[in-house]
Amino acid sequence: MSTDEYSKLSDEQIVALVDDNVRKSIGYYDSEISRERRKVVDHYNAALPKPAHDGNSKYVSMDVYDAVESMKAALLETFSTGYKTVRFSPQNSDDVPMAAVATSYVDYVANRQNNLFEVMQTVIHDGLIARAGLAKVFYEESSDSYLQTIEDVLPDDFDMMLAEDNVEIEEVEEDALGNYSGTLRIYRDTSKVCVDAVAPEEFLIEPQAKDLDSITFCAQRYKKTLSELREMGYDEKLLDDIGEHDDVDLETDPEVISRHENIGSDRGFNVKGYQDQVRQVTVYEAYIMLDKMGSGVAELYKVIKAGNSLLECERCMRRPFVAFVPLPIAHAFYGSNFGAKVIPIQNARTVLTRSILDHAMITNNPRYVVTKGGLSNPRELIDNRVGGIVNVTRPDAISPMPQAALNPFIFQTIQMLDEDKEDTTGVSRLSQGLNKDAISKQNSAAMVEQLATMSQQRQKIIARNFANNFLKPLYQMIYQLVVENEDEQKIVELAGNFVPVNPGAWADKRDVQVDLHLGYGEQEQEAQKYLAIHGLMSQDPVLSQMYTPENAFNLMSTVLENNGIKNVSDFLSPPQQPQPDPTQEMQMQAAQKQLEIQERQTAVAEMKAQADAQIAQLKLQLEQLKAQQSFAIQSDSMDLKEAQLEHKQMVDTAELEIARTADDVRAIASPTG
Repeated sequence: MSTDEYSKLSDEQIVALVDDNVRKSIGYYDSEISRERRKVVDHYNAALPKPAHDGNSKYVSMDVYDAVESMKAALLETFSTGYKTVRFSPQNSDDVPMAAVATSYVDYVANRQNNLFEVMQTVIHDGLIARAGLAKVFYEESSDSYLQTIEDVLPDDFDMMLAEDNVEIEEVEEDALGNYSGTLRIYRDTSKVCVDAVAPEEFLIEPQAKDLDSITFCAQRYKKTLSELREMGYDEKLLDDIGEHDDVDLETDPEVISRHENIGSDRGFNVKGYQDQVRQVTVYEAYIMLDKMGSGVAELYKVIKAGNSLLECERCMRRPFVAFVPLPIAHAFYGSNFGAKVIPIQNARTVLTRSILDHAMITNNPRYVVTKGGLSNPRELIDNRVGGIVNVTRPDAISPMPQAALNPFIFQTIQMLDEDKEDTTGVSRLSQGLNKDAISKQNSAAMVEQLATMSQQRQKIIARNFANNFLKPLYQMIYQLVVENEDEQKIVELAGNFVPVNPGAWADKRDVQVDLHLGYGEQEQEAQKYLAIHGLMSQDPVLSQMYTPENAFNLMSTVLENNGIKNVSDFLSPPQQPQPDPTQEMQMQAAQKQLEIQERQTAVAEMKAQADAQIAQLKLQLEQLKAQQSFAIQSDSMDLKEAQLEHKQMVDTAELEIARTADDVRAIASPTG
C-alpha cells in the first residue's frame, strides 16, 4: 500500500484506537495478573488461608509478609542511607566539576523537591507483590501566589515594582502626597520535575510486551474530578461530552478492594447527586504509536481521554514510566511474582500450626464419655469452670475421650518449610539477624559476617536490578527533563554552598553510574580497604615519594564518605603548600633580590651597549650626511659662480650691443653725416 492511500485520523478514530488497546491490555480489569496480585495482597494481609471450620484455630502464618518486608528493608537500607549511590560520569577531565554539580542538582530534585524515599518504598513494595513496580517522571508547570503589603511607597519605586512580570495589583490606594499603600499579589513559578509512584491496577500495557522502550501502547488510568480537569485547562465543551461513560470503575477494582478491605473500606467514595463539579471520571493517559497525519510513519503520541471525549493528543519524546521488576523473565515485561512464590509455604505452615494449636486446645479441653445416669446434674459438666464440682452417682461415670497423639513429624515439616522459604526468597534468617545458632563461641565475628554476606547473594541480584533498571533510567529521565525545561539560572544550596545552576546549558545526556553497596558492613570494609592502601603508601619508602598530600586528602575523603559522613569538609581541609623556615625564606628572598639586581645590571649593560652602538651608528650617519651636504654646497657654489660669470658675460655683451647701437644712431643724426 502506498503512502497516498493512508488518511488522517479523526478524534473519534483516535479514541476508538485507544479504547481497543485498553480492552486488550494486561491489567485492564480482573485479568489473570489482577487476580494473582489480589491473592498475594490477601496473603500479605493474613486474610488467607481461611479456617476450614468455624471452630478451628484462626492462626495465619505471615510468611509472605515476612519475605516481602525483609527484602524491602534490605533494598531501602541500601539506597537510602545517605551514601551517594547515583553519580553522573564526567565526559572528560574538564567536565568533572560540571558532572558533580549535575549529580548534586538531580539528587536535590529527586530527594528535596520530591520524596524519593517514599517513591522507592512504594515501587519496591509493588514490585515484590505485583511483579512490577512503576514510577512516573514528568515535568509539571505550576505557580502559586502570595500577598505582599506595601505602605507609603514612592511613585518611582511603585512603578519599578509593577515593572516585574510576576507582580499584580490586588488593592492599592494613592494618598495626597502621591505615595501608594495596599497589597500586591506576587506570583511564583513552582514548576518542577515530579516523581510519583503508579499503583499496579492503574498501569496498562500491551500483551507480550518485552520492555517499555519497544512497545506500541501503554497507559495510566486514574480518577479526576471535573473541577480538576477544568483547572488543567481543558475546554468546557470537551468536559460536557464526557457524560456518564460506562467504563471500569477503579473503586470497584478487585485489587483496590483487596487493598482497603482490611481497614474496613471495600468501596470508594464517588460523590453522585451532590455536585457535578466533584464528580469523578476515569481518565486514560495513553502513550501510543500513531500515524495521525497519514504520512505512513507512526510516531509516539500522548493521548488523554475521558469517556468518549479526546482531551489531548500531541507528539511526545518518551514514555514517562520507569519500572522495577525484581524477578525478571527473559523477553517479557512482567517477571515472576516474588510474593506469590511464598504463598504455598504460608498455606502449608498455617495448616500445620493450626493442627498443633487445635490439638493443644482439645488436649486441654477434651471431650468426655459419660455413663448414662451417672450424673446427678448434667449442667454441672457443661459448666467448664476451673474447680467446678460435678456430682456423680458412680466412680466411673465420667472419663475423657481418647485423643490421638500429635504427629512428631509436624515440627520437622515446619522446619523444612522454613528452609524452603529461605531457598525460595533468598532471605535467610542469618541475614535478618534471627539465627541465634550463628552466634556462638566457635564462630568468630568475621565468620558471622562472611555467612551473612553469602546469604545475601539473591538480595544483591535484586538490588542490582533495582539500581540498573530503575534508578539509572530514573535519574537520566530527571536530568533530561531538567535540561529541556529549566533554562533560567538558579541559586541552589548544594553540599552546604549556594551554587549558581543553569541546567539549560548542560549537555543533552550524561552517563549514570550506580555505586552499589549491599551486605553486612560492606561500606565499612570498603573504608578499611582504603585505610590499608593509605598505610602501605605511607610506609613504603618508594611509594611514599609518589603519595602526595593531595592523594592522601582524596583517599581519606573517600574513607569518610564510605562511613556515611557527608560533611567531609568539616573534618578535612585541602592540603596547603608547605611554608618554608623564616630564615630560609629571608635568605631565599635576599638571593632572589641579588639575582634580580644582577639581572637588572646585565640588562642595563646590554641596554648601554645597544645605546652606544646606536649612537656610533648615528654619528657615522651624521658624518656621512655632513660630507654629502658639504659636497653639495661646494658643487652648488661652483654652479653659482659659473652662472654669475655667464650672467656677467651676457650683461657685458648686451652693454656692448647697446653702445654700438647708440654710436650708430648718433652717427646718423650728426649734421656732418
